[in-house]
Amino acid sequence: MKKILLVALALTLGFSAYAQFESAKNVATKGGAKSNPVWYQIQQDVTGVNFLDNSQTISTADIRNSGKCMVIDYSATWCSWCWVMHTNGILEAIHNQLGNDVEVIWVESDPSTTNPAEITGSGSTQGDWTNGGNVPYPIINDEGFNALIGNDNISGYPTVVFVSPTGYWCDLYGNEDWQFGPYDSTEAVTKVSALLNAYPQAGVAPIIDIIGPTAALNGNNVTFTANIVSVDQVTDITWTANGATVTSGNSTTFTTSWNNDGNYTLELSVTNTTGTTTKTINVNVFSWNWGNTMSYGANYNDANAAPGFRFNSGSTSTWAAMYPAQFMTGRQYLKSVSFYAIGTMNYTLDVYQGGDNAPATKIYTRTLKGQGEGWQTMNCSGAVALDPTKNLWISLTAPHAAGYVMSLYMNDAGSDYVYCGDPNGCWAKSSQGWSTMADMGYEVTWAIKTTTGDQPNAGINTINGVEINLYPNPTTGIVNIDAEGIESVEVMDMSGRVIMTSNENSVNISDLSNGVYMFRINTNAGSSLQKVVKK
Repeated sequence: MKKILLVALALTLGFSAYAQFESAKNVATKGGAKSNPVWYQIQQDVTGVNFLDNSQTISTADIRNSGKCMVIDYSATWCSWCWVMHTNGILEAIHNQLGNDVEVIWVESDPSTTNPAEITGSGSTQGDWTNGGNVPYPIINDEGFNALIGNDNISGYPTVVFVSPTGYWCDLYGNEDWQFGPYDSTEAVTKVSALLNAYPQAGVAPIIDIIGPTAALNGNNVTFTANIVSVDQVTDITWTANGATVTSGNSTTFTTSWNNDGNYTLELSVTNTTGTTTKTINVNVFSWNWGNTMSYGANYNDANAAPGFRFNSGSTSTWAAMYPAQFMTGRQYLKSVSFYAIGTMNYTLDVYQGGDNAPATKIYTRTLKGQGEGWQTMNCSGAVALDPTKNLWISLTAPHAAGYVMSLYMNDAGSDYVYCGDPNGCWAKSSQGWSTMADMGYEVTWAIKTTTGDQPNAGINTINGVEINLYPNPTTGIVNIDAEGIESVEVMDMSGRVIMTSNENSVNISDLSNGVYMFRINTNAGSSLQKVVKK
């Protein structure tokens, strides 16, 4: 089974190859108990010359044929977290305690590192990676060694993998592991020891996992994929859900839906010529939080929201949630859109109606400067009239550095992440057009709350009983705003066009022509729309 590639997905969406973007199936193991490793077949055996002894050739085929496993550390001399792993003695501990069964190899895998002297401490490097020539394991200064697992599977540094004699590999450490505690040599030896007794080989039952959402929207189809690793021939694959059993000799995917809220069990059973392995996951089925606000992501366990996907480079990204027409009855006006964001850059909101696989007709757009990490609310400049017979698309565009545009949520136990199984909540725009994250192999949801109503916003002077005071009014220029928690101020002409924006409690309209203007004051308690006369 091919690993979901971080870099490949980034390129598909038109993002930078260095955007930090992780698959749900991998992120799901973080923050709590680790799940079983996911195994992949090596792409090809490789050879390289030992930097410490250039008369010695290291061949992965020879090592595997000898029956030994490998731990390979793909690093870069400039990488600070690689250096933490090095100075903590991770590789030495594995070599010294498990060397009879494991061959440890360190690889300078970055093609941009062209000066071999950096390995011994000269130039742009963290230090001497050879410890004066005394490290007990070979060093390979050749990015060609990356071909063992494929360049695309080295998404950052360090990437440390365990390779079995049978030609399968799994992640041991990734460049994100520093977030969950320092590298520890005792833990490393324990992890490798466990893998020595668990890698795929002949004469053992299949190693399996279920890839798919652990939360699903009531009434929507969700698809699960069987991740199966078996050296012996697989003879049967069986899925069981809601008491109904579906049996197929080669059914690696399973699509189902639940029509009632609650917790359900999904079971996968795989048999090979040696034995049977069964895996069970729980799926939380929930309904949208309708009423006045329609939510994606935010409606599930909102108190423990943990947005965890981030774009760190590139130009812009565009994402969207689509609210199907069958849920739009009585929703005649769009009042505001909230989303989880970070940073003080500009976010652009576009509202569309119509279209099943891409937004059709744009009916509204506006840009708002971000206020830092947290829920960001864009109040519409006057309620936007909607056609409740058409799909509603809420699209947001931001620089990649804005980050946290996707949402995932901790479960009640705080030990794992859960995902919305509804693809309507996670559309993304790429150079090839619009597609869902589910189509790309991801089960995640944009954190978007859309507030609608059956009446347009009224021009009120109070929010939740608190008076909003604008003075002087009429004015010759300066308008002072007496209000708490001001997030933004919009000045509109009588046609509803926004002609000025501010986030201050004093706005200078002296350059505007005399006449009547509408001020929308957006606060953390709501919005107030008031008339101001300029003389």
